[in-house]
Amino acid sequence: MPRQTFRSTFTRVLCAIVWAVIAVVAIGLLVTPAVTEAPALIIVGGLGAAALVTGILWSPSVSVDDDGVQVDNIAMRYRVPWAALIHVDTRYALQLHTPGRRIAVTAAPAPGAAGSLRAARAHRRSEDAATPQIRPGELPQTDSGRAAAMVRTRWHALRDAGRIEAGVAESSRVDATVRVDNLLLLVAGAAGLVAAIALA
Repeated sequence: MPRQTFRSTFTRVLCAIVWAVIAVVAIGLLVTPAVTEAPALIIVGGLGAAALVTGILWSPSVSVDDDGVQVDNIAMRYRVPWAALIHVDTRYALQLHTPGRRIAVTAAPAPGAAGSLRAARAHRRSEDAATPQIRPGELPQTDSGRAAAMVRTRWHALRDAGRIEAGVAESSRVDATVRVDNLLLLVAGAAGLVAAIALA
């Protein structure tokens, strides 16, 4: 089965809005006669702001393939083989439980109070509202609910097909690595933005 990747709908929309605002402000400053003496600073500042938005809001994701789940948080990347996964939870965010470790997925937060109410109303109006006591984070209209459904669907399909070895969760290795590329992007973005502000 093909690889699937989930990013929060809210953060994708927010990223697009912020990127557009950065572009409009940068273009506006570049065509303003009073500031055309320092176009490089405007470009560096705009690129720095865009890099920060990308690193913080766009880069977190969770992906599934036939080998396991990959969680890309802002600073860390986790690779969870299916054999190591023992539970999927959505209490505060999508959380993957393995023996001795609980991995929170930044890209799939559980909804707040207002989001829970909206999602619950939409769920009650839907045709599949057969579970009235469902936890807010499990609702299919929420980021955590959609991401959890993606993980569970692949997990259960592979398990039912006999492609996941049982009883080896304790010995299955979960890889955790620092996302050096994303951290460098954030550092470069912050440096560019600070330099542009300081030299303006």
